[in-house]
Amino acid sequence: MSTSTLNPIRLEIMRNRWRGIAEEVCAAMIRAAYSPNIRDRFDCSLALALPNGEIIAQSEVGTPLHLGIMPGVIQSVLSKVPVSEIEEGDAIITNLPYPDGPGHLPDVSMVSAVYFGGKPVLLVVTTAHHVDMGGYAPGSMPFGVTEIYQEGLQIPPVKLFSRGVMNQAIFSLIQQNVRTQKELKGDLMAQWAAAGTATRRVQELYRQMPEAEILRDLHGILDHAEASMRAGLKKLRPGQYEFEDFLDDDGSGGETPVKIRVKLTIKQDELIADFTGTSPQVAGPLNARISAARACVYYTVKAVVDPDLPSCAGAHRPIRVIAEEGSLLQARFPAAIGNANILTDQRVVDVILGALYQCIPDRVCAACSSEMNLTNIGGINPFTGDYFNFVETYGGGTGVFHDLDGEDGIQNHLTNTQNTPIEVVERNYPLRVTRYGLVESSCGPGQFRGGCGLVREFLFLGDNAMMTLSSDRRRFTPWGLNHGGNARGAHSYITSADGTERELSTKTCVALKRGDRIRIETPGGGGWGRAEDRSAAAVQEDVTNGYISMAYAESSFKKRCSESPSRGLGLRPDKGVQLSI
Repeated sequence: MSTSTLNPIRLEIMRNRWRGIAEEVCAAMIRAAYSPNIRDRFDCSLALALPNGEIIAQSEVGTPLHLGIMPGVIQSVLSKVPVSEIEEGDAIITNLPYPDGPGHLPDVSMVSAVYFGGKPVLLVVTTAHHVDMGGYAPGSMPFGVTEIYQEGLQIPPVKLFSRGVMNQAIFSLIQQNVRTQKELKGDLMAQWAAAGTATRRVQELYRQMPEAEILRDLHGILDHAEASMRAGLKKLRPGQYEFEDFLDDDGSGGETPVKIRVKLTIKQDELIADFTGTSPQVAGPLNARISAARACVYYTVKAVVDPDLPSCAGAHRPIRVIAEEGSLLQARFPAAIGNANILTDQRVVDVILGALYQCIPDRVCAACSSEMNLTNIGGINPFTGDYFNFVETYGGGTGVFHDLDGEDGIQNHLTNTQNTPIEVVERNYPLRVTRYGLVESSCGPGQFRGGCGLVREFLFLGDNAMMTLSSDRRRFTPWGLNHGGNARGAHSYITSADGTERELSTKTCVALKRGDRIRIETPGGGGWGRAEDRSAAAVQEDVTNGYISMAYAESSFKKRCSESPSRGLGLRPDKGVQLSI
């Protein structure tokens, strides 16, 4: 259907009505969830789709990575369980990344069909990050593994609920293989409850309006999103734009950098993202599937071209993504894949931004902290006797735009999760938060400075636990633009009870003992423009507010300030990425 025949007022009303349903259903899942990772951090997402799998609405609460991968999740499920076999009250779950499912095993997706008039009219899809799915280490995102079998339990598309009744045999099998059984049951039931809320709201709408009108509106929403994306792409300068960036290493203990390369081709109203030239798949758990690369492209292009675009399948029609089989972004089974969501996919966003900067520089920021900086601590809680698993990702500094400083200490790009409140951490886990703030002098210098990274420090109160740390950007620090400086990278430390401190590698699993202090420092964001062009007043304000030390002001901005020296963590800024327009 051509969007020119649609009433634009009705289109906007119906688009927001469907989005409102998606938002309400996602909120219901969050309120019903058991684990702090979903209840407090919102590490979950929801989409509504047509029976053929085309997504028509997504919740704004949730992670862009989950939302972008959901088309692959739906097709993966429908390839095993066609819509004709999904009955009213059924729920199919899966966490299998191969061939095109969720990004890693902790992300469990659930697909249900909404029935009206005796037939399926809509699909409801939820994805929630469960705090454990078994495997080598608590949290199921370990390092020191080389294949997915070591990472945790793999669940192919299977009916967990049939006509509203839970399959106890399947549930018991899953529960037996995870460490945090209470959280698993509570969070799965929250996903199931969300499907029930969606069913009620969709059926209400179908009772209010003729089905033909609803279908016309749904296809109108998809066509409008496609037309809007094509109109936005037409405004970009046609051509081919290339960029590459690196992960510090492959996550298996070596030091060889891992390259991610993209060539964007913009021609009229279409865009092709070709990742040919990216490194082959690696031994460590940093591999991904092309569904994740698509999610990165969808997110980045939408953010740069038209942030107000509806989040639906229509906006994806003018975009094509290519990755070589056997490469880092299209790994072959059974390659380990657990930390691609945390690290690899964020770097994919960076290379797309680097390419788009050459085409539309006013819409592109310098590199953000560009890694989710996962901290996962699991073991027996001595206060309850139960297995606990604390999982959290941390924000950092955002990269700066051409006219605006970066934001300090926030989640960026593919993650949209919240921080876990200190009170929640200390109530649920044998951890005491002893420090939480910004990393001084971690921002990339420039006429406009990048944002500062976060520091969070814990005292471990248990007896023994295992911690997984997943971070990056220590060697290849977040880059600046137009002569802006690089930001400080990621650093993490453990101080034992006897006062001995050691710095950890960026990707590791380590044992914790009682009295250990863990300090996590995330990267800042890259700067824009020459640092000497930043006004003295702005530098003075940053020193006064504690964002940078006076020594850093003098060395990086060439400015002397009246404030006395403050705590400086030190920074050796690299040259910013120099891109010609």
